[in-house]
Amino acid sequence: IHLIYAGPHCHAPSCLSMDLYIVDTGELLCHAEPLSGVSGDLYDEVGFIAIPPCLWGSKEEGLMEPTLLAPNTTLLSIKRNNSTLPHTGEMALWQMRAALIPKEEITINNESDEMTTTMNDGRAEEVESTFLRRGADPEQ
Repeated sequence: IHLIYAGPHCHAPSCLSMDLYIVDTGELLCHAEPLSGVSGDLYDEVGFIAIPPCLWGSKEEGLMEPTLLAPNTTLLSIKRNNSTLPHTGEMALWQMRAALIPKEEITINNESDEMTTTMNDGRAEEVESTFLRRGADPEQ
């Protein structure tokens, strides 16, 4: 699985940030902080608060390369909150989108216990991602 979009959702004004980690490795996949509007432009109005998502794709598009995740990868979400601001009903969640990588495109190196995928995304470049299997079933 290649994660391609992770959009955090938490309630302002108490939400300070949200982080998304891979539990087994401690790798930070996404860090997001709310941005306050500073102009009169659309979605940047004074008083408007937005939390930009994390996006993955090709370097040519200025995006982070996606990390290859096994279907059984455990993710951890951490929300930081300012509890001095009164707000009831605190919550947080992630809206995510991913691309399923066919197992025919995944190479397993049993000596290093790593799994790699090489994909051609139609623009002639290849994207490679590697992760330690951490006991993942290579047949998934």
